[in-house]
Amino acid sequence: MTIRTHSDDTTVRLSAETSLLVVSDSYVAALLASDTDAEGAHLVTDSDRVAARTPDSVRTTVGNVTAAETLDSVTDAIVAVVALQRDQQTLLVTQLLRKQSEIDTIVILLNDPERREAFEHLANSIVCVPTYLSTELNNTLEQILPELPSHS
Repeated sequence: MTIRTHSDDTTVRLSAETSLLVVSDSYVAALLASDTDAEGAHLVTDSDRVAARTPDSVRTTVGNVTAAETLDSVTDAIVAVVALQRDQQTLLVTQLLRKQSEIDTIVILLNDPERREAFEHLANSIVCVPTYLSTELNNTLEQILPELPSHS
């Protein structure tokens, strides 16, 4: 059963304990939180649209993702994924999680590969979005484009 509560500028759907925390402002988060095998997924987002696309089986908090009070709504996660559209926000959230929680593993999505060094001491794993996106696009293009004639 899902219970909704309202607290200041934050809406929380509560249920069992959390094993995976996803902090994001994009639809990737809704997919990740709902597709994961972890029963105790909890999504923290600042987007009502993302929250609306998240299944009721996923606990969801809507509020300021960079506010300590919002992140404090999840205290029992083991793994966190931070996937925000702005690397500066990702850095702040990751620092807050390291300082205020006992989360063992933090995985981040990085948008600018040149900022990798700033995250290496904070995140256990870094997924560089442009690198993975470029690889997937190249794989798709190889499948759909006919072989180009050589110009020899």
